[in-house]
Amino acid sequence: MLSLELVAVGLTSPGGKVHAAGRGRPNVVVVMTDDQRIGDLSVMHKTRRLLKHGGTTFTNSFVTFSLCCPSRVTLLTGQYAHNHGVVANDPPHGGYPAYRRKVNQKHTLPVYLHRAGYRTGLVGKFLNSYGVANPRQIPRGWDSWQALTMGTEHFMYGYTLNSNGRLRRRDGSPSDYQTDVLSRRADRFVRQSSHRRRPFFLLFATGAPHEEPEGLVGSHPHRNPRPAPRDLNRFEHKRLPRPPSFNERKIRDKPPFLRPPRLSTAEKHSLLRLYRSRLESLLAVDDAVKRLVHTLRRTGELRRTVIIFTSDNGYMLGEHRHRGKELPYEESMRVPLIIRGPAFPKAARRSQLAANIDLAPTIVDLAHAPGRKRMDGISLLRFAGDPTRGRQRDILFERAAFEGRRFASVRTPRYVFTRYAHTNRPRYGSEFYDLKRDPYELRNRAASPAYAQVRKVLLPLLRALRNCRRSGCRGIRGVGPPPTPR
Repeated sequence: MLSLELVAVGLTSPGGKVHAAGRGRPNVVVVMTDDQRIGDLSVMHKTRRLLKHGGTTFTNSFVTFSLCCPSRVTLLTGQYAHNHGVVANDPPHGGYPAYRRKVNQKHTLPVYLHRAGYRTGLVGKFLNSYGVANPRQIPRGWDSWQALTMGTEHFMYGYTLNSNGRLRRRDGSPSDYQTDVLSRRADRFVRQSSHRRRPFFLLFATGAPHEEPEGLVGSHPHRNPRPAPRDLNRFEHKRLPRPPSFNERKIRDKPPFLRPPRLSTAEKHSLLRLYRSRLESLLAVDDAVKRLVHTLRRTGELRRTVIIFTSDNGYMLGEHRHRGKELPYEESMRVPLIIRGPAFPKAARRSQLAANIDLAPTIVDLAHAPGRKRMDGISLLRFAGDPTRGRQRDILFERAAFEGRRFASVRTPRYVFTRYAHTNRPRYGSEFYDLKRDPYELRNRAASPAYAQVRKVLLPLLRALRNCRRSGCRGIRGVGPPPTPR
């Protein structure tokens, strides 16, 4: 059931249907960070106060492909990577060139929303390799375009913006700090879009807290990514999180290619510097969220705007001896997801499994826009209105290549079951974790007789999800909850 707040502001009828005409539909603002761990929200006090306390937090939110470009294309299509086809960051199988070649440009989220009467805008990072070949190109469906271009999306200084077809170079002055410049442009889009007859959609995508390319740390050699000057050394005494999975001691139960050496003292120091840099870089994002919310309030748009805060993937900082992403572990796949606005209860938590394949369906549902039938995910309006709905949902994690290897995982509310394959070997290893008993994924139960019956139930589900398409991805529920292990 949609919230009474949605009825009160005139965005639905008392029966719960979102109005399809004019300003009866909500504005939608998506704030997407880059490589943010779910625990990083702890330092973003303004975001938590304005969005978390005023909206709904999805506590079990994931990406289905833990890599920047495939994940962002999933936002734009509502599809798993095995359906949209962008499976890497760089050409030929990934990046903006692959997006142009593999994805039908008539069937993307901005096109659907533009067709439905929304004013659409992008500020910040679009896709990896965007603008390398044609820095002035503007993809279909966008009314306002302020995109980091020419491969500079991860530069906090010395980057180039495509401002509606005109290239703007920003260099090294403090006022050129990337997040602050993007914040001002997002703020301008909201002000220009308010008080119009058309609702608006804004994708505000920051480069933080992604690392900058080596050699660009400038005058702050101990910070990468570089924070805004005002935030330098804010977390100088912050300690690196060390959960039980950090620098995992016993990993012989994992597949051989997932057994790197234990972290050295130098590697731990490097992770600590990275952790502090990432947190400091997020403080400017925190300021940007506050600025957006205040601008929406001043223009009278806040009460009819849905704000979605999330990240394109998680990041491992030494868990299981790994640094980075692209593996089906919780730290790599989990991302923050908070949604504030009409139809999303305030200060609420929802524990159903949610994924980035659900963002586009949620947005077109709110906008009464076309495109829903082509998407693999479900609208999160259902979960927001009913915390008991979808409790047994299952989702897919996938990776097309990992040093010659690929994997597919089924993630249920309790288990994660992964099967790896190699280019020349169809079955190359498995991992199975009971997250209720082993939340840090320390004991691989892929060969345990006690879980044989559970694996027997999950294997056909994994195969079905790996090949699912559109409504088939939303309706795979026939096996029911797996049995309890002996």
